[in-house]
Amino acid sequence: MWYFAWVLGTLMACFFAIITAMALENSEAKKAAQDGK
Repeated sequence: MWYFAWVLGTLMACFFAIITAMALENSEAKKAAQDGK
């Protein structure tokens, strides 16, 4: 069953990386929008 834990951990790491990238992109977009005003 070690492979189940490995796959689950890998998927969670990828999901966390995607969420972090989306949050950073969103904060950069908000900052750029405020600078443009």
